[in-house]
Amino acid sequence: MKITTGIASTTHVDRHNERMAKSALDSMAEQIKERFIPQLIEHDPNQHIGVILYGEVFQLNDGEYALGIVSGLFENEQEKKNHKTGESNKVWQDHEKYLNIDELVKMNERNHQTIRANSSRKLNIADLLEKHLDSTQVLPDGTVYKIKRFITSMGDLKIEVYAKDHMPNPDHFHVISKQRKINARFDIKTLNHVKNKQGSISSNDIKKIQNFFNTHPEMLEFLKNEHTRLSN
Repeated sequence: MKITTGIASTTHVDRHNERMAKSALDSMAEQIKERFIPQLIEHDPNQHIGVILYGEVFQLNDGEYALGIVSGLFENEQEKKNHKTGESNKVWQDHEKYLNIDELVKMNERNHQTIRANSSRKLNIADLLEKHLDSTQVLPDGTVYKIKRFITSMGDLKIEVYAKDHMPNPDHFHVISKQRKINARFDIKTLNHVKNKQGSISSNDIKKIQNFFNTHPEMLEFLKNEHTRLSN
């Protein structure tokens, strides 16, 4: 398995003005130690790409708390069979060593500095944390994870890349709007709009996205690096 680490959730106030209690994060960490929780792409059980192996709650520099996780991405069917959803997690102690909390905190700080330096709008803490995500969150029942990487956002449009996306050609990123039910794919090299997975994106929004990355080459480089990292 390919081992990855990241922040799954935090106690910060999100875009919906809601806050997750530290006790909820603690509960998630315990659930991860008790049984195998799958990693899914876009909550789709047919896109079961990995498993959560270890979770630990730690404090961020601003005093809030985060749930750090160690994930294993399947590289063959046997690994998937050995980590069946819901079965007892007897290997979490073997993966605790991979969670470098100091590095996660530093990455969070670097992401914060990058966005402040390069974004033309004021970002709230939820934006900064979501950008750091390698995985989103455990659902309320503790059984579902999905992997994604938030890059940036413009209004209600969010730029994301997914791990081991099932549409390999061309290499691409997603433009998402939950409000307008948009999920559009863009070629990561040419920035051309490829197709819509859901809904329809306007020509004006397409031009805005292309203009953003053309005028912020450091963000385009960050996008490409994250795509490469998640695809390997």
